[in-house]
Amino acid sequence: MEEAKSSNKLIKILLFLFVGFLLLTISKETGLYEYQVHNKATLTKEAMLKFENDVESGKDVSLNDYLDSEYKDYSNVVSKTGSSINKFVELFMNKGIKKTLKVMKRLFYE
Repeated sequence: MEEAKSSNKLIKILLFLFVGFLLLTISKETGLYEYQVHNKATLTKEAMLKFENDVESGKDVSLNDYLDSEYKDYSNVVSKTGSSINKFVELFMNKGIKKTLKVMKRLFYE
């Protein structure tokens, strides 16, 4: 009975991974990413033309009017925790290496 449940879970996981693979493959083959990049480049060209026209006509221009700022913060609890652990380990290692080098310096140079 438990073997059947285990194999059903495995089949569901494999099916989920296969469907995900198919979706990624289809999006790559249809050129979805390239289309999005093309749209960004087109918007950039349009913004450049608008900027040049505004400068030629003597309008007061601000760089923020022509740039599309799309900063997305993808941090979450896991990434923040990992960053905190990384900082702690870095500080610990730096102090440890400095102390080790001081001891070695005293042993060999004094």
